[in-house]
Amino acid sequence: MEKPAAVKKRLLKEANDQLKKLRAQMVVAKKAEGIDDYITVKLKKSTARYDVTRKRGEPDKGAGKFFLQINIITKKEAVFIPLSIASGKTVTGFMYQIEGTGEGLITTAEVDCRGEGVTQVTIGTLLFAKLPPGATGEFRIQVTTRGQKGKTYKVTINRINYKLTIADARYQQYIKPIVSDQVKFS
Repeated sequence: MEKPAAVKKRLLKEANDQLKKLRAQMVVAKKAEGIDDYITVKLKKSTARYDVTRKRGEPDKGAGKFFLQINIITKKEAVFIPLSIASGKTVTGFMYQIEGTGEGLITTAEVDCRGEGVTQVTIGTLLFAKLPPGATGEFRIQVTTRGQKGKTYKVTINRINYKLTIADARYQQYIKPIVSDQVKFS
C-alpha cells in the first residue's frame, strides 16, 4: 500500500500535467478565435471582381482579381512579418488558398506593407516588415486567378506567420481565417 504522501505527490503531478495540457488547448482555442497576445488583425477592405480581356479572333480570357487590406496592430513588442505570400507548404507571411465551385489557377499574388514606424528588414533573400510596439501595419494583398465561367471564387488567408525576434527559428501564428469577398466568373 502506498504512503499517503506518495499518493498526494502522484495526484498533484497528474493534476499539473492535465493543467498544462488544458492551458495549451486554451491558447490554440483563443488563436482560432483571433485572440493573440502580440498582434490584432483587422480586415479593413475586401474587393473582388471579374475582368474579361477580349481580343479579336481569340477566345475571351477572364480573371478574378481580389484585393484585401489587412491592418495588423502590434500590442506589447515589435513583430517581424515576412513580406511574402504562398499557397503551398513554404513558410511565409501570409498563407492562403483559393476556394470555389470550380478549379482555379493562380496567376499572381503580391503583398506590400506601409505604416508609420514600419521598416523593412532583409535577411538574405527574405524580406520582413518590422512593426514596432503599438504600430499599425497596413498590408495590401492582391491575388489574380483564372477559373471557369459560371463558377464562384474567393480567397481565404488561413494563417499569418510572424516572429518576435528576427533570430527566432520558429514562427508565431495567427490562425483565424480571413475571407475575401466572392466573385462569380461570368
